[in-house]
Amino acid sequence: MSFYLEQMEDISPLTNVLQELAGIEDFEAYRFCDDFADEHKRYEVFKILSPRGVFVLKRFENQRRFAQEQEIYQRFSPELPIPRVLGFSDGFMLMEYLEGKDLKEMSDESAYAAALSVAELMNAFPLSGDYDRSACEKAIETREKRLACLAEKPVLHAAYTLFLERLRNMPLCFAHNDFVPLNCLYTGERVYILDWEYGAFVPYALDLGRFLAHAGEEAAFPYRMTEKQKEIFLTTIYAKLSEKPEKSVFERDIMLAVLDECVMVLKYYYEHPDDPKDESFFAYERRALALAGVLTRGE
Repeated sequence: MSFYLEQMEDISPLTNVLQELAGIEDFEAYRFCDDFADEHKRYEVFKILSPRGVFVLKRFENQRRFAQEQEIYQRFSPELPIPRVLGFSDGFMLMEYLEGKDLKEMSDESAYAAALSVAELMNAFPLSGDYDRSACEKAIETREKRLACLAEKPVLHAAYTLFLERLRNMPLCFAHNDFVPLNCLYTGERVYILDWEYGAFVPYALDLGRFLAHAGEEAAFPYRMTEKQKEIFLTTIYAKLSEKPEKSVFERDIMLAVLDECVMVLKYYYEHPDDPKDESFFAYERRALALAGVLTRGE
């Protein structure tokens, strides 16, 4: 199911910051919640109803996250598909409220709209740019450690080695770093991308691989997306990019990035072979092996 709201009985922790940021004194607050993947989550994100309008207020878990997201939002120009930020104060961020739904259940229309938004953001940080590589180096280091779990999986090991080789030379872009359908909001006209606290300059294909790897028609994947919708998503992004590699390179980069996400899921199971395996494991392993076969044959 999608997000739902729980009304807050005690709104006093939000009173001072709403008065400071928007002059709001009279309001109701509703916490965003979700029962996604059989887990009940209650977020530190609130819908604010007041005579002055409807807003979203986000509370950060620590000062580092607060400072990080504040710095990230300063990078974005107002026309990008990002909710408009109205202010930061005392560990809170106030944003405009947008009516819409997430992309857990994709449609052809929302796949196309999501692709347009992704291309807009990628064009704002062209692939030819000379960007800070510190987050990229951390991403590479994390993935180099994953390779060890594939020691007894020769086809996957060979394909993942190709991924690591390409990752070291892949162009960078400013990426969300947790780009999944849950972090998108479709208004019926445009897809807005939410929650940028992990944003950084990393190889451009990683966000796209994450978005696609966890979506499929099988119930074992957390998000629903058909092969046709994936094609719409990727072909639209490629067509709209102002700077891009050759199409064959782009397609291979996406396959490598999807493989990476599958290996991330499989790593636990390969390191704990005696633990029971559910349908999710087999779905991700099938996807990883299919990609590995294609990638190694084209080596």
